[in-house]
Amino acid sequence: MYNVPAWLRYNFAMPLSRMTCPSCGADLVYDSHEAVKGPDGTAICPYRGRGNPELRAAHDLIYFGKWRKMDATTADIRRAYNQIGRHLKAIGRILETKDLPAAKRDLGKAVEAHHAGDPAGESPDALRFMDHALSYAHMAIDGLLHEEGLPPHDPMEFSKWYDAVEVPFKEEW
Repeated sequence: MYNVPAWLRYNFAMPLSRMTCPSCGADLVYDSHEAVKGPDGTAICPYRGRGNPELRAAHDLIYFGKWRKMDATTADIRRAYNQIGRHLKAIGRILETKDLPAAKRDLGKAVEAHHAGDPAGESPDALRFMDHALSYAHMAIDGLLHEEGLPPHDPMEFSKWYDAVEVPFKEEW
């Protein structure tokens, strides 16, 4: 083993820690040196105290998921497809109690794109449709946040909490 100074190890090999948030269920990956700590010394969920934290966390878990990387496997894509479906159902349950026609319309478009993006159908556009479903879901979440007088959700604000250096094909579609 080489004797590498601590400052060099820190700058080039970020020590990652994992946490499943007990309040929102997000699977977070973060730099343990930078994470905000609570009174008990554990990492504080970045979504705590924000509107619809469970929807934001679920969106970001999918947004920064392995399915969007160039080396994604068929299993990664299938898993993301199922996650998107569960996410859309969760948004739908909340929207059932609201009078938000635009958000409901966005959710409807998300559901349509989700069905069109079923990877089992061998469609060459499956990833594009899945991405569109997630984008429409994001718009529905923003509609809910707007109703509460909150700013829109910005996934990149939470990127350091996920193992995401970049989001491939973000600008291509």
